[in-house]
Amino acid sequence: MFRRSLLGILRPEPEGGTDLELSEGVEKDGYVVSGLARDPATGQTYPIKDGYLDLIGRKTGAGNVANLTNFLPGAGRSYEPLWRRRSLTLLTGGEFPNERELAVIRNLARVDRGGLYLDLGCSAGLYCRDLATTLGDRGDAIGIDISPSMLKEAARRTRPPRAGAIPSLIRADAETLPFADGSFAGAVRGGSLNEFGNPARVLRETHRVLAPGGRLAIMGLLRAATPRGRLLQRFLSTGGIRFFEPAQVTSLLDHAGFDPDPLEVHNVVFFAGATRR
Repeated sequence: MFRRSLLGILRPEPEGGTDLELSEGVEKDGYVVSGLARDPATGQTYPIKDGYLDLIGRKTGAGNVANLTNFLPGAGRSYEPLWRRRSLTLLTGGEFPNERELAVIRNLARVDRGGLYLDLGCSAGLYCRDLATTLGDRGDAIGIDISPSMLKEAARRTRPPRAGAIPSLIRADAETLPFADGSFAGAVRGGSLNEFGNPARVLRETHRVLAPGGRLAIMGLLRAATPRGRLLQRFLSTGGIRFFEPAQVTSLLDHAGFDPDPLEVHNVVFFAGATRR
């Protein structure tokens, strides 16, 4: 489902300056359940189906093997129950349930201010579901991802009767965000910074779509300190996953136009908050 009122901030073409409009569709309580969005300047149409708006079409948007694994059959359904529920407990070496992680992200993004928030690389929707629930009638949440499997699962997990807590979902590329400048009060990302081919570009794009003073909250992975951990990370790096030094994270944020907070570090897991300059 996609909230119709949010079509006005979408800019699918990099040089586009016109709002998308609903060409045809089925609506319920302000959300488009299915239909076509149209760019009046180009005539290009984009389908809304399977619970999300698809701005990529036949392109995969995948830049490496790690991205492609999210396209495998069953990837969306298995992601949260098999990995996401216990991932931070395994990676930090201590008890770290999803509820604790979500609370950290909410605080760093200052969701209590309300407004429009963006989840970049939303996977099955863990962060954007929490954003939508927290915001209630004080704002909206949009989740983007390149994987149809992940977006279908995110849509399945956000079906009514979650009234007032339904994020809008878009298939889109985080390196070329399809939004007007300054559209968002905040943005979050959970682990996806490690998988992007060009994290500097993704952060610059995030800066562009945030309003001045907007907040960014990131969960990501640092380089391991142990020989066994470094060996595993070298193997994962062959699939396109990168691991950062703390100073690299701070530098990337600073050069993208953010004022970074001190990192919160738990073993190889880091949380970073930053304010858009």
